[in-house]
Parts: sequence; structure tokens; C-alpha cells
Amino acid sequence: MEGAKGSGAGAAASSYGRDVVYREKLPRRWTVATVTVLAVWVAYQGSILLPEDSTVWFVLLGGAAFLAVVFNAVPLSKRVYHRIRIRDGQLTVGRETIPVDSLTVASLREAARQPTDAEFAAALASRSREELAEMRRRSGAAVPPRMVGGGWSVPLGMDQIVVENVQGEPLLIATHDRAALLDALTRARTV
Repeated sequence: MEGAKGSGAGAAASSYGRDVVYREKLPRRWTVATVTVLAVWVAYQGSILLPEDSTVWFVLLGGAAFLAVVFNAVPLSKRVYHRIRIRDGQLTVGRETIPVDSLTVASLREAARQPTDAEFAAALASRSREELAEMRRRSGAAVPPRMVGGGWSVPLGMDQIVVENVQGEPLLIATHDRAALLDALTRARTV
């Protein structure tokens, strides 16, 4: 989180919520590890095969590139669809941009009180079959929130928050740092 920028007379003259800047950093350990392992393997194979068997080495190089894409499909998807930035009063999630003023303050407060996915799973585990059936019936009647930024569902390893815009449409945002995102949205909405 970069934090709020601007202070003094210039910040007072700036428009509502425009001085809050936030950028969520996506984890890179998995991508770095898989690319490093594949690069070392290709280099090792090159030391054995080159220059006599260059065709075999090029086939191995192509296979390693394919494996790098396969192993990193989810991190690449997260980078395209779930990268979060707040700047100039705009919330950008993936390729979608929403004005922060369009989010209701009440829904931001409610999102701060929502349980995390782990807490929700623990609460579901303690329910009886009848309670789960009733919850399933009620949730089937409710309108599911729209996923902001695209994608089908919340990727593995990410948490989610549900907020509403001023038209009453529920919006689901996948995030790596729920508390920091809610803090930045609240500051941007109330500044």
C-alpha cells in the first residue's frame, strides 16, 4: 500500500477522494520459483546436448516454455483480472474501472464486518443439515454479486469482499489483502 498522498492547501483543493493511492501487490514467489527451476533445467540440458543435439534442446526449450505457461496460468490470470489499484478517485480491478464515489459507505462498513473465507468455512462446518438446507434455499433466491474485473470465481489463495454501488448492485472483489483494500476504499470514500 502506497498510502495517502498530498497534504496542506493543495490537498484541500483536490477533489473528493483523489488523494488516496493504493496498489495491491500480487505474490510472485511461485512464478519466480517455477521459471527459475525450468531455466536451470533447460540450461543443464543445454550443457549436455549442445551443440551436437541442438534440435532436441530446442524441443526441450519449447516444452519448458509450455510448462512455464501451464504452471503460471493462475498467477497470470490474477494479474490480468484481479490487479487492484485506487488512484484519482477510481477503483481499477483488472480491466474494469469504477468510481469510488459509486460505492456506498454502508456497504464498505458491512464489508469490514464480513467474515473471511476461513471464518465462513468454520461457521458452515458447525451448522446442522437443516440449517445448511435453509441457508442454501435463501442463497438460491438471492442475486449473486457480480465479479468485478472479470473471471469466473475468486482464485485460489485470494479473499473476497462484497460491496454495493449506489444503484444497489452487489459487487464482489477478489483481493490478497482484505484489510488494506477496505482501509483504502474507506479513506478514498470519506476523504
